[in-house]
Amino acid sequence: MKKGVIFFFSFFSFHFLQAQQFGGNPSSIHWKQLNTDTIRIVFPQGLETKANRIATVVHALQKNFGHTIGDSIRKINILLQSQTLLSNAYVGLAPYRSEFYLTPPQNPFTLGAVDWADNLSIHEFRHVQQYSNFNKGFSKFASFVLGEQGQALANAAAIPDWFFEGDAVYSETRLTKQGRGSLPLFMNSYQAVYAANKHYSFAQMRNGSLQQYIPNHYSLGYLLVSYGRIKFGEDIWRKITNDAARFTPFFYPFQGAVKKHTGISFEQFVKDAMKYYQSQWLSQADEKMDWITPIKTNNVINYTNPYVTADGSFIVLKSSYQEIPTFYKIGVDTREKKIAVKDISIDNYFSFNNGKIIYAAFQPDPRWGSREYNSLKVVDVESGEEKRLVSKTKYFSPDISHNGNKIIAVVVDPSVESGCLVMDMEGKLIDSVIKKDIVFSMPKFSANDESFYVAARNQSGEMALLAYRIGSKQAMQTLLPYSNRLIGFLQVQGDTLLFSMSNHNRDEMYALVLGSSVKGPYRLASYSSGIYQGLLQRDGRLIGSVFTADGYRLGSFAPKWEMVNATNELADLYVGDVFKKSDQLFLQQLPDREFSVSKYKKTFQLLNIHSYRPFYENPEYSFTLYGQNVLNTFRSEIAYTYNENEGSHQLGFNGTLGSRYLQPVFGFNQTWHRTAALNKDTLVNWNTQTAFIGLQLPINLSGGKQYRNLLLSTTVNTEQIQWTGIAEKILSNRNFNYLNVRLQFAGQIQKAVQHIYPHWAQTFLVQYKSILNKNSAHQFLTTGALYFPGLHTTHNLVVSAAFQRRDTLQQYVFTNNFPFARGYTAVDFPQMWRFGVNYHIPLVYPDWGFGGIVYFQRVRANLFYDYSRGKSLRTGIEYPFNTVGTEIFFDTKWWNQQPVTFGIRYSHLLNNEFRGSTQPNVWELILPVNLLQ
Repeated sequence: MKKGVIFFFSFFSFHFLQAQQFGGNPSSIHWKQLNTDTIRIVFPQGLETKANRIATVVHALQKNFGHTIGDSIRKINILLQSQTLLSNAYVGLAPYRSEFYLTPPQNPFTLGAVDWADNLSIHEFRHVQQYSNFNKGFSKFASFVLGEQGQALANAAAIPDWFFEGDAVYSETRLTKQGRGSLPLFMNSYQAVYAANKHYSFAQMRNGSLQQYIPNHYSLGYLLVSYGRIKFGEDIWRKITNDAARFTPFFYPFQGAVKKHTGISFEQFVKDAMKYYQSQWLSQADEKMDWITPIKTNNVINYTNPYVTADGSFIVLKSSYQEIPTFYKIGVDTREKKIAVKDISIDNYFSFNNGKIIYAAFQPDPRWGSREYNSLKVVDVESGEEKRLVSKTKYFSPDISHNGNKIIAVVVDPSVESGCLVMDMEGKLIDSVIKKDIVFSMPKFSANDESFYVAARNQSGEMALLAYRIGSKQAMQTLLPYSNRLIGFLQVQGDTLLFSMSNHNRDEMYALVLGSSVKGPYRLASYSSGIYQGLLQRDGRLIGSVFTADGYRLGSFAPKWEMVNATNELADLYVGDVFKKSDQLFLQQLPDREFSVSKYKKTFQLLNIHSYRPFYENPEYSFTLYGQNVLNTFRSEIAYTYNENEGSHQLGFNGTLGSRYLQPVFGFNQTWHRTAALNKDTLVNWNTQTAFIGLQLPINLSGGKQYRNLLLSTTVNTEQIQWTGIAEKILSNRNFNYLNVRLQFAGQIQKAVQHIYPHWAQTFLVQYKSILNKNSAHQFLTTGALYFPGLHTTHNLVVSAAFQRRDTLQQYVFTNNFPFARGYTAVDFPQMWRFGVNYHIPLVYPDWGFGGIVYFQRVRANLFYDYSRGKSLRTGIEYPFNTVGTEIFFDTKWWNQQPVTFGIRYSHLLNNEFRGSTQPNVWELILPVNLLQ
């Protein structure tokens, strides 16, 4: 039972830790803090204004809107990161903290155009309010037993992740003019599925698919949360989550609470909610369109950012559930020609002119994980050759001039100010436009390359189209005034500027005709699920990338050229009756507040014990305390262990300091009263002390086509044995000091959804251990694996090898970590080597689950052969251990949330066991051991 509880707990424990970057910032950063009774905001010097604004928003949220989920609030630490590229944030438990990644998104259609710090404050503080009010009843008991990891476990088991995110998206939509509930692209996900006549079970909607496009839990959550408030009132979710967090009822608490407070089953609630939205989607008609790109069964294919070439072909970025992002040229006969695989990037945006593709490729700092860069890459369409123009920049959405002599890109500096830079092809600055409180996105050169056009958003989230004459130092010309709408994906064709723009419940294609006077905007085409990156062909037809339930497809329209009013604003799609217009002015009506700022001490709450875990594995009971500070630069574990066989007690401490370039690691364990039988009449006792100290260096070498991570570590370890009692008189104390040196490397290209493993990857480990004092012992181990594509795009061939050699003096024996041939009982030979071949294939994609307990996404097989040898150095005899067999793996999700892979292995032994009788047919259960790490 004890093991079962811990196993259940481990399904969720690391889910809340994975977003955190340990030791991501150098010690040279000067940290400040804004500390109130509700929040502590920790930030680099220079972000005082941002921190003050976030504090203003948060305090107003708690004062005016906290009651909608509960009245409790637990103070939280928020860490502001301004040097990352991704526009993201999280609130997590274990430890309870939050990080805001402040770089605003370039694409407004996905996350809106509202000031990014304001948006994050509303969404993420809703999670703070949720966690503050979900620590009650059995959830509180779990936190008493296990600390914050206990609440994390209980909350994840009782309240689905779709509610956490759906409720936060609801807050965005309620309190801003551009929450995701008012963004057509966000809301069109389920509409596109419904339009394609695809019907999924709730289990499929919760867990997704490796073959079909199914919207994520953000979209599902917003629809269900909004419908609940429309149908049953503003406080319905406060009542439901209050009971669910208490585990009332204990089994299926959330579903039970829904039935209690709505009077209908949860299953019926979901059906009613989807019918409510489907009835509104029925009324939407689409224009006639000719599809250019096909649909593939059991695959989702995206064709994005089309550009037209001189010969009428299209340049696109293609990706799918079976293919990583790759540039293609699609001819007039629709045949596809591969140009080049796109480097790792944070988005799919690119530009094309003069036979060249330009885009921003991801380039992390080698050591500091919270410091990220882009490099600008240019690809020649005809040859596929790629060239890096500039590196280590925060440049986004680059464009290349028509004559191929200049580039333009958006820049976001560490103070989160935005601008447009015009450069030559060597990266030398020609002109720049920096605007405080304005965010630029997706700039494009004019047809004569003397000007550029750019989408701009102000702090209120209003967007405009602006023009600037390069080198003029004049004010920017307004082509479309600021209004509550989304604008992006600009395209210049002669005197015509095409762009996507939101209009009520759709993202449509528009155009301006430029010249001595601006004419338009003209609406060119509309489609219910959105059209992006449009272009005009020679015959006058409009081509656009259309969002569908089968991926982004290229479609051809007859453009309308319909003059429209350009002041249409975003609306709250399908659920507008539930929102008050006055609430959506929340950000504009905030009073000016000034909070005091002080220096933040890096040693503040250095241990910060957040969780504790009791554990039992026969014959040991243990209790471990876990600590991590706010800056995520120091991790610690304090553990007590009792061994019931020996009657011994152990106390230990491990720590890692992450703020230095070389990370110090250290630990100490003291064990008392170990017991063993010297002979049948005599028991002896002894104490042991073990300690280690060393350095590790994590290096991120990612860039280009591959992710690469290297970890170098060296520790000096000591082990002392002190005999006590009668043994003190007959046995000598012993002391061992040894060195442990490790090198670990992992590299891989990007992986498509259906790929079991990447089509090219490498893993290597080299480890050497050696005694340092008068005794003699050593051990050398190296392992590695290479991953290749198989005969089909979803297959993988994996080749692995290992070698280990140790001394034969037996003065000290190191732990044996050699990966022995499967099916055999491992033997520690002085010299061993192994070679393995694995062929992985998918068998079936069930997309089926039961009881909300387990959901099967994929069943796959691995056919393997292991060739292994052990050698006695004394006799020179080699002992063979060869195996053939099959592994069946089940890729699942448990409790609709946690991905888990487990399997069954059949091994047929081709040689005899070294010891004991040989059973040639061996069956083993492959446990999800990754959950216990």
